[in-house]
Amino acid sequence: MLSDDYDETFMCVICFESPKDRLMCRFCSKFICASCLNKIFGPFGYDQKCPHCRAVVSQEDFTKVLWLPDHLKEIDDQVKTGTANKCSEHERQELSIFCQTCGLRICAHCVLPMFHGKHVQHDYCSSEDIYAKTIKEVREHINHSRHAVHKGQKEIEKNKKSSNTILQYRKQRRDEFNKMHASIHMKIDRETDKYLEKIEGERTILNDQINQHNEVITMAEQEINSKTETELISMRKELLSRFQKLPSISTFNSIDTTKNILSDFLTLPWQTGEFILYGFSRKNSSWDNFIVQKYSLDYNQSWSFMVHPNYSTDKHRNVLSVFLKLNNGMLQPIDYTYIVELVHSSGDVSLNYTMKGTGQFKSGWQNGWKSFYPIEHLNSGGFLWPDEDKIKFIFKFQPATIFEQNKVLEWHLNQMEHKARNAEDAIARLQEEKKKIEQTVTEQRRQIEKIEKREIQLKETLGSQQKDRELITDQRSELKALKRDNESLKKKLNDFVAAQKRHCQEDLRNELQRYKKTRNC
Repeated sequence: MLSDDYDETFMCVICFESPKDRLMCRFCSKFICASCLNKIFGPFGYDQKCPHCRAVVSQEDFTKVLWLPDHLKEIDDQVKTGTANKCSEHERQELSIFCQTCGLRICAHCVLPMFHGKHVQHDYCSSEDIYAKTIKEVREHINHSRHAVHKGQKEIEKNKKSSNTILQYRKQRRDEFNKMHASIHMKIDRETDKYLEKIEGERTILNDQINQHNEVITMAEQEINSKTETELISMRKELLSRFQKLPSISTFNSIDTTKNILSDFLTLPWQTGEFILYGFSRKNSSWDNFIVQKYSLDYNQSWSFMVHPNYSTDKHRNVLSVFLKLNNGMLQPIDYTYIVELVHSSGDVSLNYTMKGTGQFKSGWQNGWKSFYPIEHLNSGGFLWPDEDKIKFIFKFQPATIFEQNKVLEWHLNQMEHKARNAEDAIARLQEEKKKIEQTVTEQRRQIEKIEKREIQLKETLGSQQKDRELITDQRSELKALKRDNESLKKKLNDFVAAQKRHCQEDLRNELQRYKKTRNC
């Protein structure tokens, strides 16, 4: 709203309201509403007198004021700004002080008792100080948020890099699998072609044998039907000779496809590991539990090689017990072929003691031998390394068939895809956090802009605030002087009262003595 002075200046001289469609008299420069002007001139528009200056005018003598709305808006903004920076308790006093107790901006009179201030005993500081402190705190928060954004961006890059690594690994494994799959197709085609060629050859032989038999049968039937009894008897030996010369019909042995004939020729990769048991003699005499060592092998599976160096059998013999355990891997059983070698101390591979087995593995399952090798024969058999008192194992295992291998590969690919999805979800979460942080930074920047605008306004009012400080200082000095004068007056008053009391007592004594003298006389 405009102030009263401005309202009176720009209001209509007829209705005394602030008109929206202002017109101005060219003689007196006063404003009038277009609606009020139309009422004065009426429907015919005859010349009339100006309501203010009484000059004879026509409607053309009142012009539109196009600049006035913008001018009034600017004045209104200035009035609002000035009002917002004034104290509501003390008229026309600038809000130049910040009360730290109440968290409010106040004027200089609010801290003085003589002006009945409500913040006399409160803690306060100047508006410039609290403004500078606010700027500092907000900028610290902005720097912290920028650091958080920078850190978040780095984490996103790390996450993306990890995701790309997983995707590359998945692509590499898929390419290997596709390559292997194509190779398997070729090998299966070659192997089946061999069997088909063999079967075709046997079928050709059978067809030839059948044709020979059919020819002899046809010839014999013709002879029987065409020859007389005498002729047929004379041909008896020849006919029987032809039947005797016929080859026997071969027996076809069908192929049992249930034995995975197509997987026997495929070479599957072995996963290998090495285990060395040091201090065997000491552990052989005192160890009661399995010695376990974990291995992280192909396809992101975790295996354990387990050895008991002194296991007692029912025959009271001490033997080595050896087991393989799948710690983390497939949830469904997979057939594996596994081999464990006890390494000879001479290094001659042909002297190694080897055992081979097959069994099903899934997460938590184990297979092996309770009685792998007698302990009493380790030294004599050359498997105990005397200088280092150790025994050494080499183990390897592989899926039993290519179909079991495919199950493992499919499980591994599913695991990689699950990790990739988790990485993508983590990237999405980090992106959301980044957006929130950026929004926070944007809001803080807006606050800084507002504070900087306020800083400009405070700098503009710095002169008046300095005067307020000087006024406060002068008023405090006057208050101290008044207090000193008050104390001096109180002291003089007390001295006066005491002197008056003394004088009154002396007057009473003198009066009493005069009374006594008069009585005696």
